[in-house]
Amino acid sequence: MGNMYHCSGRKGNRPFYLNKICVRIYSADELAYCICENPELLERDIFTPELIQWLEEECGVREIAQDLSRCISRNLPLSRFVEGVLDHVSFVSEKEKKSILEIVRQGTGGNVIKRRKTHADFYLRKERYAHAIKEYEALIDQVSESERDFLGGVYHNLGIAFARQFLFEQAEEAFRNAYLLDGKKEHFFSYAAAKRMHLSESEYVRQISNMIDMGDDTLRLEEEMKIIEAEWLESDECKEIVEATQHGDTVEFREWLKDKTAEYKEDYRRYV
Repeated sequence: MGNMYHCSGRKGNRPFYLNKICVRIYSADELAYCICENPELLERDIFTPELIQWLEEECGVREIAQDLSRCISRNLPLSRFVEGVLDHVSFVSEKEKKSILEIVRQGTGGNVIKRRKTHADFYLRKERYAHAIKEYEALIDQVSESERDFLGGVYHNLGIAFARQFLFEQAEEAFRNAYLLDGKKEHFFSYAAAKRMHLSESEYVRQISNMIDMGDDTLRLEEEMKIIEAEWLESDECKEIVEATQHGDTVEFREWLKDKTAEYKEDYRRYV
């Protein structure tokens, strides 16, 4: 049987959105949990007067709110804000709290470029692609071209973020820049895949045929495309679409299409 912990305050009737971590929280315990899970992402501007007001009014944790208010008025470091939250929750041990505070102290005042990439990579993992693109593009403006390996990785991840939003031409350009910087085959493979997704077949073949030295990569791409296509044809989603379209332009089909389109739109909004 798992451990039982005393909750801090109550669940709020309305959530608070933590923009830096891309999550909605409903209680002081959820705030503490986000802090414990993402200490490397924390920044001073997370702890706003709006958050403090929400903690007091929605969650009833007046003590935490007052502690954070004092941190703001005295312009205390980020670690003190984190401590002001973790001191009032029961599920964080002293050992865990010390470890989290150490991560926060090390991150504060550290390498700004690396911190920004940490944020961008986090957004990419969480499928917050618009946030990721914004961070990667800001990084590119800040990083010297002499840091070719680091910049190549940034461009590659930027390409992934574009591709996940079906912006394949932008993705192609990002992967191309990554390849020109460090010459890694993984960048070229993704570059070719992005081309494959937005060009006509004849135009794709024409452009790729000029890259004789990359023939093995393009052949591997075609093999993987066939595997992906076969997996799609066997998927439940594909079978659902085939079955729905077999009935022709009926009322039932139009209702299904409307619901399915709304579902895809909602997914896309979530990514953006």
